[in-house]
Amino acid sequence: MVRIYKNNHFMDITKFVLIFGLSLIIYFAFTFFGFFLKNKNLKAQNLKNEE
Repeated sequence: MVRIYKNNHFMDITKFVLIFGLSLIIYFAFTFFGFFLKNKNLKAQNLKNEE
């Protein structure tokens, strides 16, 4: 019984780390592309940066 509990506990930690890691990767990707592509959108629409 103890061995089954440890195996399930290990799988829970693995799933948590994978989901947390993937969510961080997606978050940083959207943040990076948001800042990287912001000026390209302004240039494409011939707008001035008013910040």
